[in-house]
Amino acid sequence: MSAAPSSKPRVQRRRLPFTLFALAGVMLLKAVLLVLVVAGATLETLRPILGLTMDPALILAIRGTPWVSATLVFFAGLLTLSVIGILLRLRIGWLLGMVVTGFFVAIDIYGYMNNGANHLWMGLNILTVFYLNQRDVREAVGAAVSLSPDDAGSVV
Repeated sequence: MSAAPSSKPRVQRRRLPFTLFALAGVMLLKAVLLVLVVAGATLETLRPILGLTMDPALILAIRGTPWVSATLVFFAGLLTLSVIGILLRLRIGWLLGMVVTGFFVAIDIYGYMNNGANHLWMGLNILTVFYLNQRDVREAVGAAVSLSPDDAGSVV
């Protein structure tokens, strides 16, 4: 008699899709930019290169107001936590990214309506929303709803 193998079959996790890494990169870039705004050290040299339209008085107000700086660092931390969660395939990371990005998009819309939009930041937020809503990203974190062929006709 031959002995049956006692090892359990290994479950292989799918590789992380490229869009997940692109999303993580964009979100980390946004976190770094928030920290740079708080630090203010390189913002004056980057402003003409990137075409940022922030008023210098606003930059000084951000650096001079502790609660504004703390809020920006807090959001940078939330973005970083979201990236970690997304790379670990946790749905909470994806949800956190959606909430933070939704908050930023609301601020972008307000800024656009009042002629104070930062088009670079707005573009990064649009790119983030695009990647957060990709099917392979949602499937990787368990946020996608997959319908069986029988259920496809009964969606309301």
